[in-house]
Amino acid sequence: MIGLSVIAAMLLSVMRLPGTPDWLGWLCPNWGVVVFFYWTVTAPGRTGVVSAWLAGFFFDVLLSEPLGLHGVGFATVTYLAMRFQPRLAMYTLAQQAALLAVTCAVLASLHDLVRWVVGGGDFLWTAPLAGVGAALAYPLLRVVTRPLAAWFLRQ
Repeated sequence: MIGLSVIAAMLLSVMRLPGTPDWLGWLCPNWGVVVFFYWTVTAPGRTGVVSAWLAGFFFDVLLSEPLGLHGVGFATVTYLAMRFQPRLAMYTLAQQAALLAVTCAVLASLHDLVRWVVGGGDFLWTAPLAGVGAALAYPLLRVVTRPLAAWFLRQ
């Protein structure tokens, strides 16, 4: 189940809807961070830092990013979510989404900075929009996968 959601996150990361304006791409969340945060909070012990780093490596290859860029971000978010999982599980959906928004905005800023340093792009000040996109995507992911997660955790 977790593997399927990571594959779906990969597909959503590269998918662009035809005819959408360019500014809408700035709202595209980091789907890998959203998925790993969700599964680490919902099913503790089923995901880990190494699996998050490996998935990040595949995201880097898929998106033609510097190797390790997504892996470090996914592993860091997964570690922090594992470390504070009991507290995060008590948060409301809005609190979890707000925390994820800040986390994704910081990661997007760091990704832009690394891309700018290695010469692969411009440093944009649109990183908070990625956080807004993550805050909007997280409740949707939770509503869609909650019944599946309950079935998965019973197995």
